[in-house]
This record gives sequence, C-alpha cells and structure tokens, in this order.
Amino acid sequence: MNNSFSGAPEGADERRPQDLRAIVGRFFPWAVLLLVCAMVAAPIFSLVVGAFSQSRLPNEFSFDTMGFGNFYAVWVEQRIDLVLWNTAVYVTGATVFGIGTAAVLAWLVERSDMPGKMWIYAGVPLGIAVPGILHAIAWVLLLSPRSGFVNRGWMFMTGAEGPLFDIYTMAGLIFAEGLRLVPVAFLMLVPLMRSMDPSLEEAAAVSGASPMRATRRVTLALLLPGVLAISIFQAITALENFEIPGILGMPVNLHVFSTRVFNLIENIGAIPAFGQANAAAVFYLAIALVVSVFYLRLVRHSERYTIITGKGYTPRSVRLGAWRYPAIGIAGLFLFVSIVLPFLVLLYVSMVGYLRQPSWEAFQTLSFKHYETVFNQPRVGRVVWNTVWLTLMTSTVVTILSFVIAYIIVRTRFSARYTLDVMSFMPHSIPGIVLGLALFWLLIQFDSLTGASTFGSLGSLVLGFTILFLSYSVRAMSVAMIQVHPDLEDAAKLCGAPPWRVALRIFAPLLMPTLVGIWIYVAMLSVRFISLPLILSQGGNNEVLGVMIWSLWNNGNINSVGAIGIMLMSAMFVLALALRIFGFAKSNGGKSV
Repeated sequence: MNNSFSGAPEGADERRPQDLRAIVGRFFPWAVLLLVCAMVAAPIFSLVVGAFSQSRLPNEFSFDTMGFGNFYAVWVEQRIDLVLWNTAVYVTGATVFGIGTAAVLAWLVERSDMPGKMWIYAGVPLGIAVPGILHAIAWVLLLSPRSGFVNRGWMFMTGAEGPLFDIYTMAGLIFAEGLRLVPVAFLMLVPLMRSMDPSLEEAAAVSGASPMRATRRVTLALLLPGVLAISIFQAITALENFEIPGILGMPVNLHVFSTRVFNLIENIGAIPAFGQANAAAVFYLAIALVVSVFYLRLVRHSERYTIITGKGYTPRSVRLGAWRYPAIGIAGLFLFVSIVLPFLVLLYVSMVGYLRQPSWEAFQTLSFKHYETVFNQPRVGRVVWNTVWLTLMTSTVVTILSFVIAYIIVRTRFSARYTLDVMSFMPHSIPGIVLGLALFWLLIQFDSLTGASTFGSLGSLVLGFTILFLSYSVRAMSVAMIQVHPDLEDAAKLCGAPPWRVALRIFAPLLMPTLVGIWIYVAMLSVRFISLPLILSQGGNNEVLGVMIWSLWNNGNINSVGAIGIMLMSAMFVLALALRIFGFAKSNGGKSV
C-alpha cells in the first residue's frame, strides 16, 4: 500500500513543463522584438539627444543645456546644404554607374552566348574581397594627379602638363564607388535575368522585333521593378560608405555626409564639435530612413511584377555574333580593373624599396623587407588578435540572432512579426559613421551612470557591427527559410517536438549552407568596415586592422600599408571563395526542400 500523499492533482507534474514551455514560447518572440527595438532605438535616441545638447563634451551632458544651436551651426555656418548636394551627386552617379555595369555583366552571363561565361560569373563576386579602403588607396597610387603611376606615365610619354585623370574629383569618387557596388548588384541581378519567362521575348521576335529592340522594349521593361529595388538598396549602401570619400574626398575638402560628420569630430587642430556632428548625423540619418522607406514599400508590393510562371522554360540566349569576343574582352577588362589591378599595385608597393614609378630598376629592388617590418611591430600582433576576435564574435552573434528572428518572422504566428521584420531591416538605414557616433554618446553615458567600461572595448565594436549587419542576415535567412516545406515542421510538431527542437533539428541542418554563407559574409564585412571602428577606437584596446591601415596611410607609411593590404586581401579572397562555395551554392535545383 502506498502511504505517500500528494496534494497536487494527478498529472500535474507532467503538465508543469508543458505549461512552462507554452509561457516561454508565448513571451520569447516579444523578448526578441524588445531586444531588436532596443538595439535600434537606443543609439538613435542618444544621437538625437546629443544633437540638441549644447555641452562641449559628451560626458558633460545635461538636460539643462538643450537647444537648437547645433542645427543652426550645421545648416548655416557649416553649409550642410553644399554637402547635401555633393552627397546626392555622388550617390546617384555611383549607383547609376554600378548598377549599369552590373546589369551589362549579368545580361552577358545569363542572356547571351558570350564565351567564358563561367569565369565571369565566378570572378565578379570576388570583388567583395577587396576592402573599400584598399580599393581607394590603390586608385590613389594609380591616378593621383601628381604621383599616380598612370598619370606620371601618361605625362612622360605624351609630354602633357596635366594628368590623364584626377582621382581626387567627384568623377573619381563616382568611378571608385561605382566599381565597389558592382559585385553585390551583379549577384542580385543574375537571378532576375535567369528567372524570366522568355515567351514575351519570343513573341516580340515573332512580331519582327530585332534582338536589341526586344531586349530594350521587353526585357528591360520586365526587369525595371527589380532593378529599381536593387538600385535603391545600392544607393543606401553608397550613402553609408565612408572609405571611398574618406580617402579620395577629404584631402581636397570634397565632403559628403559621412566625411563631414567624421571631420567635425576628428578635425586636427580644432576642438571636436560633438554636438554639431550629431546634428549633421541626424540630417544624414533622416535621408537614409526616407530612402529605406521607399525601398520597403517597393519590395512589399513586389508580387505585382511577377515574371516567373508555373510552367517550365529555359531563358533564350541572344546571339552576339561578331560581338561575342569583344563582350568577353569587356567583361575581362572589368575583372582586371576592379580586382587584379588593385592587387598588383599594392603588391608592387609592398615589395619596392621606396615608393617610385615602376621601372626595370625599381623591379630589381623588390624584397620582403616591408613584410618583416610589419611582423616585427608588437602593435600588429595585438591588432590582428583584436580583428580575429571581433570577426569571430560578430559573425557568430549575427548568424544566431538572424536565425532566431527569421524563424519568428517566417514560421510563427507572432502578432508583431511584421514589426519585427521592419525593425530588423532598419539598421541598413543607419550609416556606420552615424551608428558609431550614436554608440559613442550612448556608451559614455552608460559608463558614467553605471561605472562600467564598455566604451573603448571590443564589445562595443561587436555591438555596433551586430546592429549594422543584422538587416542583410535576416533577409538572407528569411528567404532560405521560406524554401523549407512546412510538412517537415508539422511532422516534428505532431511528434511532440517543441519549437526550439524543430529549429535546431529541422531547420539548422537544412539551412546549413545559408548559415555558413551568412557567417562568412559577415566576417568579411567585419574586416572591410572601418567607419564605425574609427569612431569607437580607443588605442590598442580595440584597434582593428582597418583603423591601423587608416592610421598608417595618413602618416605616410605607404609600404607598410601595401604589405598589410596584400595579406588582408589574400585572406579575404579565401573567405570570398568559401562564400562562393557555401553561400551561393544551389540546393536541390532551387526547389524548396
């Protein structure tokens, strides 16, 4: 006989874990939403408050010293309207040039009979491996009006007194930034070109239209909505970029918004104008947000422009005829100019005894002494370790967080999932220089209130990069998760699996290529991005490679920049190849799993 007594009803012990899981499942999405909102809203709030602060330094902030003086100084005294015009010209020109070049390359690869298409398709994305700061430095070495290798060679051979092309101009900024936009735009445009039903083009051909006329009147018309969305996305990217304007524009006082904000707090010989920098950043952020709203509205109604039907088809290739080999020549020229030439220039600079025009005598002095100099500096080891740690932590945190957010958006009935989707995209609207300034104010206030030491730590960079790279990761993860058929999830739930087990045992293995691809891409972005670390860097404690390259370049250590740049680009090429293998691999013929 069992004499034990329990006051609880029979089966209550079994129900408690289920009730606990239900409570956690009900409140966990709200916790994730609050986390994302805090990550986005807290820095923006600190930025806006700092813009109204009349205090000289952020740690002297007080609500008693609030006013509109910073906005007046920025708009009237600093003539931010001129910066606004420069930014509009720069972003528009770079976007048109980049999207136009990417569209031509994508059309040649997907819709023409150009020979060697496989090599172009594999080579163009490798441009992602060239960090923006090294890309800009390479073009300075080539096209600087007084010392650029190309310009000096041109003046020597022709006797001209002026340079062939001055990279320190608005045209130079547009050219350099446009080249940087091509790889990502190409990867976005290729699926559009590949997935178009050719029946409309065939109907145009039957009606007597020439291939070029059919391409112009039919193909481009069908692609216009997708191209417009990609153009807006790339315009936001150009608007956020700091490296190209920082290297090519700041030396000649050719400012866009990103460099003007940086100049206000890093102007040598002057007291940093933190409040004015915040005020300028608020204008900058407002423009980026408006552009992002247009992008979200466009992609939200993308089903109106459907060009993929349910029947099978093979896109028709346009015969180029006599233009086949000139086409591959043009595509190969792009690869040489955007990837090979910058690498060769930095390789030469890293090995020549001192910076001088390439010649037979100069090639005889090539050595590895600058690499030895770099390795013998104690600072380099610390910076490399900081960069590796930052890359590993940022990639891991962003990949996990994007997986959780995408699962809630795509696979749950969470009532606020659209809000979560919008909030997770908002970081793409926050330029890196603006987020760095916002976190600068936020972390200083946080440390003064709590006594912590978050400002100047590597953790502050991890936080900033996590916010910046979240939007792309969530978008990529959501697209991949949609392709997983719900039957697999339903079968697991019928067997009693809780949501977390479904995510780990069903989605994670099936989405492993996407997870690896996102991890690698975020790792590459963490190494390439310098605007946020430039604001938050506080010496050796959190100095990373991008900041060190910027410092060495400004101090005239060009040979060391070349040596570090070659090693960095080599590592980035390895990551880019891994991204090409994992991130863009086809799974099951493109069908849902």
